[in-house]
This record gives sequence, structure tokens and C-alpha cells, in this order.
Amino acid sequence: MTRYRPDPDSLAAHPVPAWWRDAKLGVMITWGLYSVPAFAPRGVDVVKLLADRPDDALKLTPYAEWYENSLKFADGPTAAQHRERFGDAPYTAFREAFEAGLASWSAAPLMDFIARIGARYVVPITKHHDSYCLWPTQLSNPLRGRSWHAPRDLIGEMAVAARARGLHFGVYYSAGLDWTLNPEPIANLGEMRAALPAGSLARQMMRDHYRELIAATDPDILWNDIGYPDAGDLWALLADYYNDREDRLINDRFQLPTPGHAAMADPAARAAFNRAISDAIRTPGFAFAPDVPPVFDHRTPEYATSAGMGDVAWETVRGVGHSFGYKANEIDADYLSGDALVAMFLRIVGNGGNLLINIGPRADGSIPDEQAGPLAHLGAFLKAHGRAIYGSRPDTTLPKVQQDGSDVLPVCVGRQRFALVAGPLPPRLPGWGGAAGLSLLDGPPLACRRDGDDLVIDSAAAPTEACVLEVAA
Repeated sequence: MTRYRPDPDSLAAHPVPAWWRDAKLGVMITWGLYSVPAFAPRGVDVVKLLADRPDDALKLTPYAEWYENSLKFADGPTAAQHRERFGDAPYTAFREAFEAGLASWSAAPLMDFIARIGARYVVPITKHHDSYCLWPTQLSNPLRGRSWHAPRDLIGEMAVAARARGLHFGVYYSAGLDWTLNPEPIANLGEMRAALPAGSLARQMMRDHYRELIAATDPDILWNDIGYPDAGDLWALLADYYNDREDRLINDRFQLPTPGHAAMADPAARAAFNRAISDAIRTPGFAFAPDVPPVFDHRTPEYATSAGMGDVAWETVRGVGHSFGYKANEIDADYLSGDALVAMFLRIVGNGGNLLINIGPRADGSIPDEQAGPLAHLGAFLKAHGRAIYGSRPDTTLPKVQQDGSDVLPVCVGRQRFALVAGPLPPRLPGWGGAAGLSLLDGPPLACRRDGDDLVIDSAAAPTEACVLEVAA
């Protein structure tokens, strides 16, 4: 039965699948030619950079997957290290090393690890902004020819391996930036908006690539990035996608060109836009997230632990470090510790979101220890506490508590109530006097007493690190 028509009003009625709301943890995989040089400036996350350096933030981006763009700035740090390491070799030269490493690669170890840490869905990059495809597309790239793709169907192999381990499978695709269509260097967000691909060639590429991926991998998620050329083919694409299987979803990055995009051709308008973004980021509670498009299922704030985004479904997307693609020059201080990752995850889940945490493999497809360690720590925590996390929803019968850097976030799974505690448990929980008691998950009760509307915990018994508590009615 055809339920959805190819128009935004009909498509916007699509419900978010329950499996996705229940999943809580997904993994993005950012892997491609940029994994060979594995470099970007280190020491700062992208949101802070956009706030502090709005006019050249993308020239200095910490994202290693932006290597080809960063290389275009001869006075930038990426170009300097490239000249020292690779001389005048073009970006396309990294293809040989990347493809040589595929001979011994298998999707199985990667998907084994992702399943082991308790993720419920996986979203690999199929095509990033450099337009190199990780599946054997039949389309000829307008700048780099018919063979600008991997020699193996890496995406298809990952899809099979993921589903064999019970993982839902999605596809990331960059439709809003393609440096083989718009090769001019991009220094800031205003220039990025101006670079949105347009015209019949862009429309054909994005439409046909998506239809190839859908036909080949039957994805549960379409995770678009940056935008989409125009609405000409998009509504029909999404209607077919939903009508084929309703338990699918799309993210919030199918933005279409607006007069605001066209205005970015004016340098003054770009500068004003960049300053406005910088000011917004400095506003307390701001979440760095895309503009809201006409059709989406879930929002995707980037490198932000949002306190919630209203009634919409949402997921934070970020790396374990400051990059999505593997960055060999990052040091331990650039990565989340296992404890910090757990605390961040609990804050996201307790505020009603999912975490889409990124793995950036080395060029040979292996997972760096600096990423694997914190992720394994999160996996161990999920294994012990998953029954209070998977399938949970925020519990509105008790207030959230924030004290001294700790968050206590009430959630429920069916009729069971829990508290996700990100940090040491505060000694007093205001407004929790109606709770009959607290106990460690699958552990002993905590000594506590009511004091008016509050619940007071015996400090000697209070956990001193992130934990999950059962809440007695």
C-alpha cells in the first residue's frame, strides 16, 4: 500500500521507528582516502573553533576527513605538513595506498567490535565530500572519471556483516558538499553554504547514488549531510523509501537551497552569517545543529550534549576525539576518557537522545587503541546497566537534578523507574521526596531519608562515579 505521497506534507507525517528510539547507541564509521594522511590541526573541537575563528574555522578544521579542502590553503597547517611528508603529491595519490590496504580487510572484526560495545545500529560513510565512493557505483564522476570508487563493495560487505550481528544498518552520504562539483576552497560556514551543489548534474549524482545504495543495502537509515541540491527528485526518493518499509528513518540534513544560501555569494553577507553563528554558539544552551528542513525524522546536533530538543527525536553525533576521520597526530588529551564517555552518554540518554559515536579507522580499517579503549569501557558499562538504558524514556514524574557538575536524570523503562547519574551522586535530590528509596542497579539499597520534598542520601553510601540507580515507587 502506498501511504506516503511525494510531497513534504505527506512525508512529514512519517513516525520515528520505535527500534531507533529504543537503541540509544549507534556507531558512525568515517573511513576513506583521508585516512591515509590522517592529519588535521589538533587541540580544539569544531564548535569552539566556529565560535572563536568564524571566518577561517573550516580552513583550520580539526576534521581529518576535510583534508582535501584544507590542503587548498597554501598557508595553512595541513598544506605545510603535506609538503613535508608528501611533497607535491595530489590528494588523489592517497587512493593507491588506501586501496592496497583493502586486500586484507574484512568487515567482520569491525562489526564484531561494534556489536560487542552494545551499539544497536551502524552508519558508515559511503561518500564523503571528496566524492570517492566506497561501493562500485555505476556513475562516472564528472572530474575524476568512472572508476572514482573503491575496487570492492565495502558498503555492501559492511551491511551483510552488520545484519549478521543483529545491527540495524544505515548509510551516510554527503549530498550537500562535493568537491568534484564545487572545488573552490571553503574557509568558513558561509562559504560552505554557498558551495551547495546545484544543477542537473548534481541532481542526477545524488539521486542515482542514493537509489543505488538503497537497492543494494536496504538501509534502515538515510543519514544525509550538509544539504541536498533541490527538491526535484527528493520527495519521490523519500516517498519510495518510506513506502517500501515504514520502519526506516532519515536525519535532518536534507536541507534545500534557500535565498539565504544564494546570499552567501556576497562576502559581507557571509561575514555576517559567520558572526551570527559565532554569537549563537556562545549562547548558553545552544546546540550546534542543522537548520530544520521540511522533512526529517530525527535531529543531529554535532559535538553537543543537548539538554533536549523539545519533543523531537535526536542524536548527538561526534568522535571519540576531535575528528571523525582518523587523526594520527591527536594525543591522549584530545580523546574522551572511558569515564567521560559514559557520563556524556548518560546525559544524552537521560535527556531523551541517542548517541551516534564515531569510529575513525586507520587506512587499513583497524580501530586505533585511543578510540577502542573508551568505547570498550562504554560497552562494559552498557552490559552491566543496559536494562535501565535500552528502551528508556525520560521520566517526567521526577525532576532532573544538576549539582556540582553532576546530573541525575530520571528515566523509565515500562513501569520501572531508574536514575542515570552522570558523576558523583549529590547528597540531596530536590523534589525527589516522593521516591520511596534508591538502590544500585542489581545492588543494595542506599541509606536515604525524606526531608520535606527532597531526598537526602547518606554521603558515606553515595556512589562517587557515574552509575544507574533503581527508584522505588
